[in-house]
Amino acid sequence: MKLVDGLDEQRILEELLDASKPPVLAPCQHLHYLQFTPFRYAARYDTRFRPRGERRGVFYAAETVQTAATEVAFYRALFFVESPETKAPDAPFEMTAFRTRVRTELAVDITEFGAEARKLYADPVDYAPCHKLAEAARKAGAQAIRFASVRDHAGVNVALLSCATFADSQPRDMQGWWFRFTENGLFATQRFGKGRLEFPYEMFANDPRLAGGSPK
Repeated sequence: MKLVDGLDEQRILEELLDASKPPVLAPCQHLHYLQFTPFRYAARYDTRFRPRGERRGVFYAAETVQTAATEVAFYRALFFVESPETKAPDAPFEMTAFRTRVRTELAVDITEFGAEARKLYADPVDYAPCHKLAEAARKAGAQAIRFASVRDHAGVNVALLSCATFADSQPRDMQGWWFRFTENGLFATQRFGKGRLEFPYEMFANDPRLAGGSPK
């Protein structure tokens, strides 16, 4: 909006920008961009169930807002720890949470595995076993993986391996959240709501990348 003088110019600019991006896959084109975006781009780096360079998308979600917010807080803190010349912001930053329904006939539920297997797939930095599991799940026709959050120890995440799992074509119950860095961690407050969450850096100490300190 800072670059244009009106709605028509904004629409044209948005169309030009969108045309420069990879095409949206046909099965995903009916979805809102917040839902189809993870299936649009190749992975730039390893994630738990998606190796770097993988073209097949994965949509990561959580079963509660608290777990999703904890994941956000962790990865924001990690960014500044791994980029020590970049100062953590003094001003708060806003994120949007939304709810969506999903449906699949076949899924993998790691939370039902034995203790040793659950530990294997919950390693904070070694994603190789998870990549193998995701590949096996795809070959078996599974479209989702349910797994314990490594960051929110009481939370559960879901990795959607296909955009066909979305039962909603538009996000539901969108919420705005303000996150802010402090000396001891991050905290988040819900816009126009009563939500309040805190994320002390100690809660991420099981990850060796954050065990040695906090963002400056």
